[in-house]
Amino acid sequence: MAYHFTTNLPTEADLFGFYEQLDWNDFLKLPSEQLMKAMQQSYFSIYVYGDGQLIAMGRVVSDGVINAYICGLGVLPDYRGLGIGAAVLKRLNDHCAEQNLHAQFFCEEHLEEYYERQGFERFAVGMKHVK
Repeated sequence: MAYHFTTNLPTEADLFGFYEQLDWNDFLKLPSEQLMKAMQQSYFSIYVYGDGQLIAMGRVVSDGVINAYICGLGVLPDYRGLGIGAAVLKRLNDHCAEQNLHAQFFCEEHLEEYYERQGFERFAVGMKHVK
């Protein structure tokens, strides 16, 4: 199967469906309009289509000068293990390197080994504010 990588924004419906399928919106609880606004305001994004649907994505949030934070990297379960996530991550990281941005990536602990295989290393402790 051929996969289509693009930097063009998905439709609002495709984006919302993707977030719903990954259960990301269980945590975020955002309407589709706000999810789309987050994509529009991202520094750089990659979207992957296969079988006529959005199957993977990743994006960079950055000041455009020093730091870049890779986030929102996800692949639908039926498409995992095919190298799609690694390809998205490489494109995001390459874009940051071309712009001389210091790329950083936060992930869940159980995914740490995967991202180490992609060339990342642990360097700091991530924290989040709990309401």
